[in-house]
Amino acid sequence: MNNSIKENLKDKESLLAMVSHDLKNPVNSGLLALKLLQDHNLSPLNPYQEELLQNLNGGLRYMKNLIENVLDRYKLNNEVYKIHKVPVDFVIFVNSVIDDCKYLLSDKNQTVKIQNNLKNTFVKIDILELTRAVNNLLSNAAKYSPANTEILIKFFEKNNNICMSIENKGCNFNLTNPDKIFDKFVSMSKENKSLASGLGLYIVKEIINAHDGEIFVECETGKFTRFIFTLPWK
Repeated sequence: MNNSIKENLKDKESLLAMVSHDLKNPVNSGLLALKLLQDHNLSPLNPYQEELLQNLNGGLRYMKNLIENVLDRYKLNNEVYKIHKVPVDFVIFVNSVIDDCKYLLSDKNQTVKIQNNLKNTFVKIDILELTRAVNNLLSNAAKYSPANTEILIKFFEKNNNICMSIENKGCNFNLTNPDKIFDKFVSMSKENKSLASGLGLYIVKEIINAHDGEIFVECETGKFTRFIFTLPWK
């Protein structure tokens, strides 16, 4: 690839990143307004209005995820991706991410069960970046799991690492090498490939790697999908 083509691609990516950044505020404002309505802070809503708001919420969250994926990819490609770790109670942290996803889960009447086998729950993480990673994994679990099912989250220790697994019912992807699901532009979706950027899990892996951790996937077609990631305590 010659220099002029590289520069052209770089300019296009810069423009896309700037436009995506400008779209963040109106999307976040829309999500906040919907949250106020869904919390019934203004007035009670009938079931039809609730359904409409949930659909809007899902659409805006999808847009927010796409925007953040574009921006994260730009940061990764341009080597401006940095993390800033602070000590947190990891179980409390994950519960806060689950609470942020409650509307997504309620849309399909899904529940989250937590099994905590940790004695020490404190670890150093970049709160913003790991929120993105856990939110992405939980959103995938909700999206690809049937309605009225349980999503299982486990915390455990292995080889001096704090570990978390997130498992949902069903598995709708079948790869010879499951770890390729973390490659750039590979989507888990079969039916809705046109609606998936294929960047989400790639970015999740980059975030975990930046924390000096690892991430794996285990799946059995039609039965379950389980993502497992590790974080070093030190």
